[in-house]
Amino acid sequence: MATRNRRGQDVIVAAGTDDTPFSGSEGSKEMEVRQPSSRPPVRGALERGWVKHRLIRDFALGEKSGQELSAQYGVSATSISAFKKRHALEIEEVRNNLADEYAGVWVANKLDRIRQYQEAAEQMAAGKTARSAEVLVTILKAVAEELGQLPARTQVNVSNENVTYEIVGISPEDI
Repeated sequence: MATRNRRGQDVIVAAGTDDTPFSGSEGSKEMEVRQPSSRPPVRGALERGWVKHRLIRDFALGEKSGQELSAQYGVSATSISAFKKRHALEIEEVRNNLADEYAGVWVANKLDRIRQYQEAAEQMAAGKTARSAEVLVTILKAVAEELGQLPARTQVNVSNENVTYEIVGISPEDI
């Protein structure tokens, strides 16, 4: 069972016996989210990467009710309902593109990655330290590579080994 804290985050209060997030193998099999009894309640449990993505896909598929999802994820029906409202656009995006396993995952979208780089670059540009400038240059190079404006980084290993060739059947004096 879960409740909402003052900040509107989900808090899991149900106890389980296993520390692993999946009851079976990953994929289309049913997932059970459990928390070990020794851990305190978790805030924002539905916002974790794999949980969030899986719940968004569950909503997009529409095969389970809110009550079934709340039992499966170990949170209240209110938390499930609030999650559905918060992520309505992502759920719709996944519903429109169910074949794409990366639909709804922002980091899989080039434009979203570049936006995150831009946000980080703006924060670093405001910094006055040498480290801020160094990080800014790294971010700018990463964006240029992402856009194809710089070739991808490659590594070249060069060795200085002497190679001796021996031709069988020919005398070195005949050459």
